[in-house]
Amino acid sequence: MSQPLQLLVLMIGYFILLIVISFLTSKDNSNENFFVAKRSSPWYLVAFGMIGASLSGVTFISIPGVVGAGGANQNLSYMQMVWGYLIGYMLIANVLMPIYYRYNVTSIYQYLDQRLGTSSYKTGAAFFILSRVVGASFRMYIVALVMHQFIFSHYGIPFWITVLISIFLIWVYTFRGGIKTIVVTDVFQTFCMLGSLILTIFFLSEQLDVSVFGYFEKVLSSNYGKIFYFDAAWSDPNNFFKQVVGGMLIALVMTGLDQDMMQKNLTCKNLKEAQLNMFSFSMLLFFVNLAFLCLGAGLYLFVQQQGIALPPKSDQLFPMIAFNYLSGAGAILFLLGLTASNYASADSALASLTTSFCVDFLNFSKNTWTEQKKKFIRTCVHLGFSFSLFFVIVIFYWLNDDAVINKVFQFAGYTYGPILGLFAFAIGTNRKLINALWVPIICMASVLLSYIVNMHSKEWLNGFTFGTLLVAFNGLITFIGLMLISKNQN
Repeated sequence: MSQPLQLLVLMIGYFILLIVISFLTSKDNSNENFFVAKRSSPWYLVAFGMIGASLSGVTFISIPGVVGAGGANQNLSYMQMVWGYLIGYMLIANVLMPIYYRYNVTSIYQYLDQRLGTSSYKTGAAFFILSRVVGASFRMYIVALVMHQFIFSHYGIPFWITVLISIFLIWVYTFRGGIKTIVVTDVFQTFCMLGSLILTIFFLSEQLDVSVFGYFEKVLSSNYGKIFYFDAAWSDPNNFFKQVVGGMLIALVMTGLDQDMMQKNLTCKNLKEAQLNMFSFSMLLFFVNLAFLCLGAGLYLFVQQQGIALPPKSDQLFPMIAFNYLSGAGAILFLLGLTASNYASADSALASLTTSFCVDFLNFSKNTWTEQKKKFIRTCVHLGFSFSLFFVIVIFYWLNDDAVINKVFQFAGYTYGPILGLFAFAIGTNRKLINALWVPIICMASVLLSYIVNMHSKEWLNGFTFGTLLVAFNGLITFIGLMLISKNQN
């Protein structure tokens, strides 16, 4: 059996299992089940499944490559950012979650409605939808390219058909059960991703002629093993404090202020279990990130040992070694892990987009439509966002310009800044907006201004680059703008 055929059989078997899980978990296709799983999900399933959802297919490829992508600074310094994640997750568990459960929200942006009014509410939800559509499309585009190259292109299938099949499969196993199904499928997909990671390290340790424990010892004692950079200059991207603060902010905005990630947490039975879920998830994610970085260091050590030329891009290192040097099993494990991490991220993105639009813009919680009509509209919205992802991915492919596509993806990331500013203002002050119509204008202006400053920061700020701190600058602009159009409620 040829390698493309082996991989195709693997993919078919994988999605059959997902569809079976969907069938078993979606017998109750009510809206409450679709949006919040009737708030009955076991916290330990949510915690384990969130690992796969938080690590997309792009992360699966990129984290191993980032170890040696820094030139002279080849290291595990990314773990400094992971320490920041832990702080961010603790803030989410102790500050944001109590608010979400106290206000009994389905969409986290409903809190903005109750605190700041409709304009802020719709603005926050709109920025989330924009960012998630572009972000999810970008991640699926990268993974679809890999799948197309190693499977579908061998059968003469055009790229757009590859994308259509990928999104259709997600729609099939999520359109009825929604988040209820995703909580369970994410457990399965996280198990596949971690199994792929562990077995790949095992095969790689055999190639390096060491035991698994010897593998980690070899990695941590190599020139790739350095983690902490306390003495690095503030302009250095490896600066300890810069990375920790950046990691904390990323965790806050891309988990705590993101409907996609928080929707799973809101399916827990109560606040206490949701907090327990977040604590457990953060600890698991810490060690999973460390394992991925150690895998990357091992890949670079293997390249050095074998005298293999490095690929032009660090993201290409993992697939190159897996498909060419770790036998047939390496290719299968790589594609399995890539598929699991990508679809665990993409399916929850699709469900959260549907939830946000139905709750935040169609006002499902307030209107008097029948349950049956709401189900029909929800299905149409779910299908509409599926096509939106499809068209954006195909546009990326037609652009065929990595620089432009990356810029679009990065610009979509700017939209989390206004969301941070809105929530910081709502939680951290007791002020009331005077003219709420200015809110969307301030948020859009903060995105443009932070983009311009970031593009010229080296020139204007004596070599300083924002990096992951940009979201804080963006949020600060929004916060200041809101202060200018508000007054004390007293």
